[in-house]
Amino acid sequence: MIELQGKSAIVTGGGSGIGMGIAKILSMAGVSTVLVDKNFENVRKVSDSLAGNHVPYKADVTEERDVERMVSFALDTFGKIDILVNNAGIVGASNWWERDIPNDDDWDQVHSVNVRGIVRVTQAVSDHMKVMNYGKIVNIASIAGRRGSPDLPHYSTTKAAVISWTQSSALQLAEFGINVNAICPGLLWTPMWEAIARRRTLISKASVSEQDGRDFFEKIVQDTIPMKREQTPEDIGNLCAFLVSDLAHNITGQAINVDGGRFSN
Repeated sequence: MIELQGKSAIVTGGGSGIGMGIAKILSMAGVSTVLVDKNFENVRKVSDSLAGNHVPYKADVTEERDVERMVSFALDTFGKIDILVNNAGIVGASNWWERDIPNDDDWDQVHSVNVRGIVRVTQAVSDHMKVMNYGKIVNIASIAGRRGSPDLPHYSTTKAAVISWTQSSALQLAEFGINVNAICPGLLWTPMWEAIARRRTLISKASVSEQDGRDFFEKIVQDTIPMKREQTPEDIGNLCAFLVSDLAHNITGQAINVDGGRFSN
């Protein structure tokens, strides 16, 4: 287990799924964390379930004032921000799973959260990291950013942008001793993928036995993942813990897949 005692972090989208897995692994490594989510009840439950010093905080990464208050809260709580994990992300606007193709609201809202939200939070937190001449930033992208998607093109586009933003901000922040990397998760059974699976079973007119989405998801895993197993939020957390440790002090500007071998780049 990587040791990160004395480090403090902000993790956005910490109320479920990948964010929860990352928070769990960072907690085991000794990180004190401000866990951020729009759903305070969810993020409070996650915070309460973890050992160590973890504080839930409600914020919307698309709102500049929320982000400013979030950073001030983290500094007031822990005195510094060593680590930022930009995990908050969405697939579409309300009821996106009912549409065959994304509408303008889907495009606008996904870009606002998945791209502009990451940029906004990174800029706010990196101002503090520059003063410390130290920082570790991890952006959660997706294998969807590696190639297009016929049914979720808006989502794939934003995740490709996250990879590009990671490369650009790594170059901008290198002189300040700040590492910036991205993780591209593969197929994980999270609330987001449950919704995607339900939508795809409807589109494909899957059999009744597949309507819960889980069988559909497992078939995709078997058909597309060379290692024939799904990935987990903890898998993403393990790589995140490595990237924010000093073991990775010479790794920056990279986008690393955790996908069981689905993609080679």
